[in-house]
Amino acid sequence: RTLFQPNKMTANPSNEAVDFLYQAFPRHIANVLRAGGKVEPESHDCVTIFFSDIVGFTTIASKVKPMKVSQMLDRLYLKFDELAENH
Repeated sequence: RTLFQPNKMTANPSNEAVDFLYQAFPRHIANVLRAGGKVEPESHDCVTIFFSDIVGFTTIASKVKPMKVSQMLDRLYLKFDELAENH
């Protein structure tokens, strides 16, 4: 089930779709998308891109509810953020 499709946003999106929009994007971007506008590229002086491969992820994701998978990933990447900040 897709909660948000930028090109198909209705005049009255569900609360679930709006909540997802604001969880997935920074507020200023969510506002632009919600208004049907075009998001302009941004430039940042310092950016880190982290690629990862989680062994067994496909199996985990196939056996666990999506919210649990999301919570697991959130905890994992928050820990990576913490480690990066400390080192």
